[in-house]
This record gives sequence, C-alpha cells and structure tokens, in this order.
Amino acid sequence: MLMRGKVKYVRRNIWYEENSSDHWTSHNHAVRCTCTYAVTYSGDEIEIDENDIRDFYDISNITRDIIEQLNNDLHNVWVNYYEDEDGDYYLDDDLEDII
Repeated sequence: MLMRGKVKYVRRNIWYEENSSDHWTSHNHAVRCTCTYAVTYSGDEIEIDENDIRDFYDISNITRDIIEQLNNDLHNVWVNYYEDEDGDYYLDDDLEDII
C-alpha cells in the first residue's frame, strides 16, 4: 500500500554485529551495519537506500555532514513510501525526484 508523509528529520543508525564464523579465533572483528531513515511527523521510519544517497551526492562514504545535508534537504518534504510484508517502510521515490 502506497502512503504519503512529510519528513520531520533524517537519522542514521550504526551498530556492530559479531562475526560468528570467526567467533573462536583471535582475529574476530565485528561487522559494521548502518541504516538511514527519514522519520515522518506521524512517526513512521522510512528506510532510504544508502546507495541512492551515495549516488545522489556523488560520494563514496556517508558522513555525519552528508546526513545533516540530507536532513536539511528532506525536512518538511512530502514523500511517497510503502510498507513491505514485514511491516517495514521504504522510500518509493528517487532522491533526485523529491529533493
């Protein structure tokens, strides 16, 4: 189902997951995971594909400054999004179409 909402702010979550395949070795390093969300005024968290962010801003690394720029660019902008079968929300528009 397609929905529409106004973006209140953008945030990026960063967390680390243990690499279970190397659990018993001394070379065990956690895997860094990230996810960027646009949060609407109704509280829905809409995932934004991070490769789309990289392509739009023509960058290789997403920094805090890029997230701040994206936050400024999307603040109070109406976006279309949809809910998948797991109940997660995803941006339905391309960034270049809404910014």
